[in-house]
Amino acid sequence: MSKHRGSAIWSGSVPTGKGSMKFGLNGPEVPYNLTARVEEEKGTNPEQLIAAAHAGCFSMALTSILEDAGINGADVTIETKVTATLEQKSDGFWITTLHLICRGTVPGISNEDFVTHAERAKKTCPVSKLYSSAEITLDAALN
Repeated sequence: MSKHRGSAIWSGSVPTGKGSMKFGLNGPEVPYNLTARVEEEKGTNPEQLIAAAHAGCFSMALTSILEDAGINGADVTIETKVTATLEQKSDGFWITTLHLICRGTVPGISNEDFVTHAERAKKTCPVSKLYSSAEITLDAALN
């Protein structure tokens, strides 16, 4: 079992305050605020970090699945973009949808097989499992 850490600090009221999130013990620190969260202005917010974490986890999981299928991972490039949708419901805010767009360069595989492996990665990557309360959709294809 491995444990990974992150931290955050917030100062001020939610509408006007600001904070910073830090990755790991000595990792980068990024600022965040409400405006970046609800108005998509310049800045960072937790949903962007969730989307990036999902993209990274999914890309690694898919590469691992391709390697298990006999493909040399050194020849594989997976690019994944994720959109996390934040919605207000009657019981508060929810991340309701995570939409993955994945494009791969994978020698010696059909697009159909690539999509099959990508669907498996969508279901089995740890971040997908964590966010299973959201609808997770996938658009996967070879370059």
